[in-house]
Amino acid sequence: MADKLEKPQQITFDVTDRCQLRCVTCSKWKTVASDVISKELTTEEWKKVLDDLRNWLGEGFWFCFSGGEPFLRQDIFELAEYANSLGINVASMSNAFSIQHLYEKIIDSPIKSLNISLNAINNPIIHDESRGRQGSYEKAIDAIMTLKKLRDEKHKDLGINIATIVFPENVEEVIPLVEFVTKNKINGIMFQLLDDKESFHGYNYQRGCNTAGYKMPKELKVKYSNMAKRMIEVADRLIEMKKAGHSIYNSYEQLEAMKVFFNNPDDILKEIICDVGSTNYAIDPYGDVRLCFNMEPVGNIKESKPEEIWVNENSEKCRIRTKTCKMYCRMLNCNFKHNFANFNKSFMHKVKNKIIKILTGKA
Repeated sequence: MADKLEKPQQITFDVTDRCQLRCVTCSKWKTVASDVISKELTTEEWKKVLDDLRNWLGEGFWFCFSGGEPFLRQDIFELAEYANSLGINVASMSNAFSIQHLYEKIIDSPIKSLNISLNAINNPIIHDESRGRQGSYEKAIDAIMTLKKLRDEKHKDLGINIATIVFPENVEEVIPLVEFVTKNKINGIMFQLLDDKESFHGYNYQRGCNTAGYKMPKELKVKYSNMAKRMIEVADRLIEMKKAGHSIYNSYEQLEAMKVFFNNPDDILKEIICDVGSTNYAIDPYGDVRLCFNMEPVGNIKESKPEEIWVNENSEKCRIRTKTCKMYCRMLNCNFKHNFANFNKSFMHKVKNKIIKILTGKA
């Protein structure tokens, strides 16, 4: 397989597991900062990673700072500047809880795309409760609007986007969030379905999940069931809005697949072949490399070149495992491309047939 394998398309730097929030959709916040800071890659080690990736992938590729909360790293702008000097494009995620003093720096930095987490627009309580910290909504809105204002004033080209996790309590917020993005000329919005919170774990205390023997938690099954009917209707509306020109980053195929998923989550395990092992390359705060966020590391960037890890025996085994994995995270955004090239050829035909059954009540 190695000689036919293309280079990865999605590069992620999980620069820290540390986070100030206590999101109900994630478990990274369990990480104790004092336990991990000394274990994280240093500034120079991250620069070495950038050098090695540049030598392997060439210039012009994108990577994303993720976490935890990336802006808790004091060297985040230094790393962004270094990447830019190598001709590498930089994106970042943020919960926006502690970046108020960094607005000017963000605007003046070479970061080209910033995704800010926002789970509600009409009801601040929904966002705050999902994030586990009061005031989270106010700070997220302030960051979005202030950064947009500064960007426009300085004629910068920073892309400001919203990232939303969809769960039962915020289903009715989905359409208003799209309208908010359009009204305020935010660059776009990306929706991600609620997943098992252990899928978003701190790598310091959990190196991987039991993907082969995974069973969806009963609590999660109930949540999906409670939101299924309404979410199918919302997905239809999102498709209409995307066709009308609203900047929704989810592909049409993913939105259609959401309807199939909510009709019966198990259909997704049969219909979608997960291919993250052939597209994703994620480096965690401690230098471990994963092709799948939920599986064990396939190597360490401090011990091997990135291209060597990409084709080593562990990576080959990981790719085989992703094909038979029993986890439902294959519905997440990292497994969807706009051209839908990475899925079995019959998938869309099956999706269309399933949607017809849903709409006619024959599913």
